[in-house]
Amino acid sequence: MRARIVPLGALLLAFAAVAAGQDSPPQLIDRLPASLAGEWLFRVGHDPAFASPFREHRNWQRIHVPGPWERQEWRGYDGHAWYRLSLVISSNLAAQDLGLDLGRVSDVDEVFLNGRRIGSTGSFPPHFDKATLARRFYLIPREVVRLGQLNELSVHVYNDSGFGGLIGPPPELDVYQALLQRQVLRDVGAYSVATLLLTLAVMHLLLFARQRDLFEHLAFAGSTTALAVFLLTYTTWGPALILGYSATYRLAIASMMAGVAVFPSVPLRLARRTQPVAFLGIETVLVLGAAFALVWRDIADLQLWLYAGEAALLLVAGLTLQIEISLVGRRPWALPVLITSALLTAGIALDILVDIGVLPRIRVFGGELYAPLLAVPFAVCLSFALALSWMQRRWGEPLDTATGLMSRERFIDRLGAELLRARRGGSPLAMALLRLTLAEPAGEKDQPATEAVASLRRGLRQIDLLARYDAETFALLLAETDERAAMSVIERLRRTASQSVSARPGRGRTTAGLAQYRPDRHLSADELLREAEAALYAAVSEGGDCTATAP
Repeated sequence: MRARIVPLGALLLAFAAVAAGQDSPPQLIDRLPASLAGEWLFRVGHDPAFASPFREHRNWQRIHVPGPWERQEWRGYDGHAWYRLSLVISSNLAAQDLGLDLGRVSDVDEVFLNGRRIGSTGSFPPHFDKATLARRFYLIPREVVRLGQLNELSVHVYNDSGFGGLIGPPPELDVYQALLQRQVLRDVGAYSVATLLLTLAVMHLLLFARQRDLFEHLAFAGSTTALAVFLLTYTTWGPALILGYSATYRLAIASMMAGVAVFPSVPLRLARRTQPVAFLGIETVLVLGAAFALVWRDIADLQLWLYAGEAALLLVAGLTLQIEISLVGRRPWALPVLITSALLTAGIALDILVDIGVLPRIRVFGGELYAPLLAVPFAVCLSFALALSWMQRRWGEPLDTATGLMSRERFIDRLGAELLRARRGGSPLAMALLRLTLAEPAGEKDQPATEAVASLRRGLRQIDLLARYDAETFALLLAETDERAAMSVIERLRRTASQSVSARPGRGRTTAGLAQYRPDRHLSADELLREAEAALYAAVSEGGDCTATAP
């Protein structure tokens, strides 16, 4: 019986408040969780006296919460503002530790209940600390709550740029432990997704290290790392605890723009298309914007870069969809990548519409962003597609049937890619041609070569390349190796190859020609190959079983 009487008394109190001159009845809270969305009182400007409870409301206006105030009657306003809401909290909740979840506030807030300050996030000017990305949840002390009576909640907000106010999700009153548990689970989910993305990034960095002309793996690793960092900037217990709110906001914008800048080469190289000049310009601007976001003094100027990054994100998503549609039926992985890409594009569009205030901000599995959740299946499918492409390039392309080595044409392509990388990075590079001359009985022509190849592979590093150049000659590329070190490696490999076939009938001789890459002399892979061939012929003319170097 008592449980029914108390809400009835609260209801009578609410009507009494209206009769006494209140503009609208207070909100009745008799069960948890209780949404606080709806009509609040609102006033721009700042006066510390606004925190005092039960003041007259003559100069206050109505505003709908949640939502930015620019989308209502205060377009273009940046500065201080106050929100007020009257509540009647039932005595049924006397045993509960109440908590307030305000969602996200742009940019700084402090909260008062019945005139007592119960919490704040960020810092007001002159020591401004922009806390737009932080979720607000506050413990309400029991002694502040007036059970069964009128309570007044006041929120002081300061907005520096962009949209301001209680931007969502809808604020609510709940048991504080339940609010805390949701925030913990939300962060655990964010860290789990970030860990998965970083694991995929590390895997593709390893694939790139094994085959360094496949830059799509490097781009994929960079974009997934940037997405993981962006996701962590929205956590409660994350970068904000170390860097502060403003630096975390800068990091979010920089990581978003950097991820968009490096991603386009992934679908383009998968489809074996060239990079459009327009996209090269966009990527350059985004990289500059990412650097700008990290170092620019006035954080209010970053709003333009945020909108530019979002526009570029939609453009890149459209390009990715176009490429994937063209690959459906031609690649086994194209359809699942297309489906997950379409879902991700829809999530990106929804997040942007929410960010600019067109759509309301709601909770999505504890967070408020769609795109990071939809990025997980897309990243997994795209990672699988890249891995299949890597395996095809590594093992699925035409190989020498006797030795299993890459073909001459493939080696020349890889050599050209390594020359470009060495020219950009200034690292040394050497290549050699090894001729294995054998006198073997008929029918066993390839057996000694196979044994020699096995011995050569054991003596090479992961970054070195070995290919079948012609019937008796093997091509070897030594990355990050100068001429002196390459000479030592070639002599060791030459002796090893000779020893591997010395026990067989006949005599085996291994002759080598070595050429060192010089940027001022070698403009293409063919020029370096010609010098290696000339060095090999010089070694043969000297009787073989030795190594000659190009002049």
